[in-house]
Amino acid sequence: MGSWGDLFPTIGLAKTMAARGHGVRLATTSAYASLVEDEGLRFVPVGPRFGPEEFAADPAILDGRQGGYAGFLHLFRTIVFPNLTSWVEDLRGALENADLLVSHPTVLATPIAAELTGTRWATFSVFPGLIPSEHTLPSPTRARLPGGPVGRAMCRGAWGTARWNIRRSFDPPVNAVRARFELPPTRDALFVPITSGNPYFVGTSPRVVHAPPDWPPSVQLTGFFAWDTPRSYRPPDGAGEFFRAGPAPILITLGGSSAVDPQQFYPDAVTATRRLGHRALVLTGPTPEPIRLGPSTDTYALPFAPISQVAPRCLAAIHHGGIGTTTGLLAAGLPQLIVPRGFDQPQTARRMSRLGVATVIPWPRASAPTLERGLAQLLSTHDHRDNASSIATSLRQERGLDIAADAIEQLIGSIV
Repeated sequence: MGSWGDLFPTIGLAKTMAARGHGVRLATTSAYASLVEDEGLRFVPVGPRFGPEEFAADPAILDGRQGGYAGFLHLFRTIVFPNLTSWVEDLRGALENADLLVSHPTVLATPIAAELTGTRWATFSVFPGLIPSEHTLPSPTRARLPGGPVGRAMCRGAWGTARWNIRRSFDPPVNAVRARFELPPTRDALFVPITSGNPYFVGTSPRVVHAPPDWPPSVQLTGFFAWDTPRSYRPPDGAGEFFRAGPAPILITLGGSSAVDPQQFYPDAVTATRRLGHRALVLTGPTPEPIRLGPSTDTYALPFAPISQVAPRCLAAIHHGGIGTTTGLLAAGLPQLIVPRGFDQPQTARRMSRLGVATVIPWPRASAPTLERGLAQLLSTHDHRDNASSIATSLRQERGLDIAADAIEQLIGSIV
């Protein structure tokens, strides 16, 4: 479940397991069937079709209110809850003769299907925002924490309130589906991946996410996951010519999810970049309509390019704060101007700001003038670049995919 930022690391993990000789099935929406199959993996459709076209048809999913929770809840109410029964049935079928299910934490069908089939399951995520802790605030919360016991008490209270609100929205529809399958009701349905005590892998770097001391022992930080280059990708001839024609450009992108409703982001970001005398490389993503930026030799646009290939040739980036884009830019050592909109993006943006690699402008305040000021601030010193370069050095040494694969093999061995 998710967009490119969730799918790409999962494909990377699946390919790593397949290369070690394991039989792997990757179950996700039919919108990504060709992408999965092009990587030589067995694809299994689960749930309704839900890709960029469906995102674009309902931009309320990107509602950034409450730190992105409003859009998150809208997604579940309109897509997940009404289709949860069929999702469970699809996933139950996909689990035939499976030794282990490794699932995204928000796939509510996972605990139900695993219980129905007796399959052991684990969780994999690139974002730790659904792991409660007295040292971190819930994702929608924007407040700054004081230190010591007061800060920890604030976190406990915030998580208590968040879990109560989420429980009210999530438990009734989940338990209605559980009842259809003659299973007992559950509590805190969205947090079952944590409360179950099953293994929970977080595919990110300890340089980016500092594991709080009260995380349960089931949670493991594996290190940075590096996979973003589909076999089907072919660099366009014009991209190489553009890079060679002038100084390093500013990379501008909204990834795969926010791009379906870009509003004025692309024209404003390009205008801001040009006003500061920089060139722009624009990755438009799956936009429903072509992006018109006007003819210019200082701007080059294309729908997709792997961040790992283009970011090292850029000066900085203006983007939405999606976790896949953000970590890819970190691995390239780029300073970032982040314009978060919904889902986990506001929390990711705050994390990058605390790491000293990013300047943040909230989506409602983004315009050509504010982006120009933000980019000028970002590039005014070497601090952001130096911090990003230091983190990039660490990320390039990490073996997240192999560490996660080792842990999964240990699980499979304990099952057998």
